[in-house]
Amino acid sequence: MNESTTFLITGACGMLGRAMTGLLGTQTTALTFADLDITNYAAVAAALNRYRPTTLINCAAATDVDRCETDHAYADAGNTTGPRALAEACAAHKVEMVHVSTDFVFDGATEVPYTEKDEPRPVNYYGLSKLRGEEAVRELMPQALVVRTSWTYGPVGLAGTNFPLKVLEWARRPGPLRVATDQFGSPTYAPHLAAGILELLEMNATGLFHLAGDGCASRWEVAHETLATARTVTADPAAFRLADIDFTVPILPAAAIDFPAPAPRPAFSCLDCGKAARLGVTLPPWQIGLALYITGLLRKHDSAVDIWDRHLPAGCAPTQSKFAAGPGETKGTTA
Repeated sequence: MNESTTFLITGACGMLGRAMTGLLGTQTTALTFADLDITNYAAVAAALNRYRPTTLINCAAATDVDRCETDHAYADAGNTTGPRALAEACAAHKVEMVHVSTDFVFDGATEVPYTEKDEPRPVNYYGLSKLRGEEAVRELMPQALVVRTSWTYGPVGLAGTNFPLKVLEWARRPGPLRVATDQFGSPTYAPHLAAGILELLEMNATGLFHLAGDGCASRWEVAHETLATARTVTADPAAFRLADIDFTVPILPAAAIDFPAPAPRPAFSCLDCGKAARLGVTLPPWQIGLALYITGLLRKHDSAVDIWDRHLPAGCAPTQSKFAAGPGETKGTTA
């Protein structure tokens, strides 16, 4: 990678797509699902001919885990057929490719963070479709960079969500929260992931890498840290909005089985990122990423949003720049 490198980003409206587009700026052409059908080889080839990128970063995916379990066509299109078509076209046009995958390729039957050498055994169709996508990319483009990450959160559109956002929403409701203590992952702030991917590209890294927020946490720990961070940063009412959130609400321990869902989740999917670390690429501790995200959500103005949205395609909803107004508030209130 050098100063003449140009990028084509697919899935630009998603969390990682927004973060990557904001980071790369004018070097980037960012495309949404509406702009490019990634399952259509001819359409992908035409896009490569039109935009002439040196590197394609695939941030597009079918990420609704429960829908994937019941709608295999949805999962296959976004997670298997799409990556295969992208890899085939990139190979034919001699374009470098980055593909982003998931910790859900593992079954969670361990208490030791997974390395790239561990055998994938997905327990749901989302993980299976992502694994098949990985395999297609690596078969068609052995020199591609494939990055697995875990529990990603970050900039979303006005209708989007992620786990920390859900916690803030739950804290608006009466009564204590109940959150699973027996599901573990490596929470990853999307802008940190984007920066880490760029570092790997700058080193001309290829092959499979794990890249996630440093550390391992339960859902309960993430929920607790979310509210603790919110409680701390909103101590200055001149800079932050409270949005009717009860930051002191009790968070009771629960089991994942208490929250039945169509798709099973791995109980443990923390990632060992030692391979990337040996190249000098590490992401900050997950608590730091979470603090940055929560601070930005509750701050009256977050300059990072301007960066994320500056190069965002017109088809993407604006990034959620502040937490939605609660009862008795008006959206956009600054006092």
